[in-house]
Amino acid sequence: MSKNNSTNTWAGTKCVVGVFTYVDDTLHAIKDIKTAGHKFTVYSPVPDPEIWAATLPAKSPVRFVTAAGATFGLIAGFTLAIWTSMDWPLRTSAKDVVSIPAFVVIGYEWTILFGALATLLAMFIFCKIPNIFRAPGYDKRFSGDKFGLVIEANQDNVEAIKEKLQHSGADEVHVTEAL
Repeated sequence: MSKNNSTNTWAGTKCVVGVFTYVDDTLHAIKDIKTAGHKFTVYSPVPDPEIWAATLPAKSPVRFVTAAGATFGLIAGFTLAIWTSMDWPLRTSAKDVVSIPAFVVIGYEWTILFGALATLLAMFIFCKIPNIFRAPGYDKRFSGDKFGLVIEANQDNVEAIKEKLQHSGADEVHVTEAL
């Protein structure tokens, strides 16, 4: 499933659903809908790089969240190790209590831990997992053998969108209520 809209809220009152058999027809419809400036969601039974490129050309923001989480983990790991050794100093010979090389392992492990947790959280947020709302316009055939294109519409542009989908080669086009 690919989404072009950044939120899961549908501002329109209707959803126009186009059911396609072929990828080429789906890509043609996506191009027409994108040029018109409508919000849409694409459902695909198989991962397709052409559909992916047509719907989400931008890079994922998850990488920034991962970097922030890893940086926080590194700082927190060193801070915890230094703070603990200062609070409970165990002097060995004439060695320093705060020994940075000894804390590298703790800093590294916390970097991995917080980077991974931040990535998991970001993926849940940006992929909207779990999706507690029903997906407007979803059809079970979109997981089987058909491609689906669900477009947000208002009362005044429903017919124009239906015409574009039919012109693009949709097998069927129907209108459903949005959330």
